[in-house]
Amino acid sequence: MGRVRDAVVTGARAVRRIPIPSALSHQALREARSPQPPSHVQKKHAVENEMIGRTRSVWLDGHRVDRGIIVFLHGGAYVSGPFASDWAWLSRQCDARGCAGLMIDYRNAPDHQHPVALDDAEAVLNALTADGRLADQPWVLAGQHAGGGLAFSMARRLRGRTDINAPAALIAMSPWLDLELSNAGITETDQIDPVHERRLLRDAARRYAGRTALDDPDLSPINASLEGLPPVHLSVGMRDLFLSDVRVAKLQLEENGVDLSYREISGRLGLQLFVRKGEDIERVHREQAELIERVFDIGS
Repeated sequence: MGRVRDAVVTGARAVRRIPIPSALSHQALREARSPQPPSHVQKKHAVENEMIGRTRSVWLDGHRVDRGIIVFLHGGAYVSGPFASDWAWLSRQCDARGCAGLMIDYRNAPDHQHPVALDDAEAVLNALTADGRLADQPWVLAGQHAGGGLAFSMARRLRGRTDINAPAALIAMSPWLDLELSNAGITETDQIDPVHERRLLRDAARRYAGRTALDDPDLSPINASLEGLPPVHLSVGMRDLFLSDVRVAKLQLEENGVDLSYREISGRLGLQLFVRKGEDIERVHREQAELIERVFDIGS
C-alpha cells in the first residue's frame, strides 16, 4: 500500500508541473464569466443593464440609489469576469443595507489593455456624479482579486478631487496588488494554490499591462502611497497567492493611519468562481456589512 500511495503522490506532483497552455486557462476563465446575475440574484433584485459611456454596467435595485450605492469591480485576472461569486457578494450586501448595487463590467484583455479598466471605472463614476446619482449620498467602492487591486488604484486616483465624491469606504477581498508577483513570500503559498495559478496570473498580467511596466503604481498599487484612503476592510485567505502582498498592504495602511479592518480566513478567498460558504466567510461578510452600515449612516 505504501508503494501505491507513493506512486499516486509522485504522479500528482508530476501532473502539477505539466504546463497548461495559457490559451486554455484563459478560455476556461472566459467561459466561467457570468455577465448577467444568476437566476437566484435576479429573483431578489430589480436588474437593469446600462451603458455608461462605453462601459457596460449592471444595476441591482437601481431605484434605491437614495439609500446608498455599492460600486463593485469584479475579479477575473483582467481577462474575464464577473463570476457568480461576484454577483452573490453584491446581492448579499445590497440586501443587508437595502441599497443599490452597481457592477462595472470594465473591458478586459487581451482586446483592451491598461489603463482601460481604470479609465472605464472612472468614466462611470464621473457620469454618475454628473447626473446626480453619486453626488448626494455616500457610496462604497468594493472589489475582489483583480477588482480589489483596481479598487485601490481607483481610490488613489480619486484622492484630492473636488468634482467627485470620494468613496465612503473601500472593501477589498484578496486584492491583486502586485502584477509582478515579485514578493518572495509568494513561494510560501504557491505550493498549496490551485494548479498553475501563478503561471496563469503572470500571463494575464502581461496581456493586460501591454507596454506598461508591471511595477507601475496604477497597475500594482502596492508600489504606491496608500495614505489618504477612506476606511478600508481588507480580507484574504491563508491559502491565497496574494497573502504576502496583502499583509504588506495591511502594514502600509496602518502606518498611514487609515481606518482599517483586517481579516485573514482559513483556506482561499481570492479568484472564487462560485460562492464559498462557512463560518469564516460569514464573519467577513458581517464585518463588511457593518462597515457599509456605519459609513452610510454617517453620510445620511
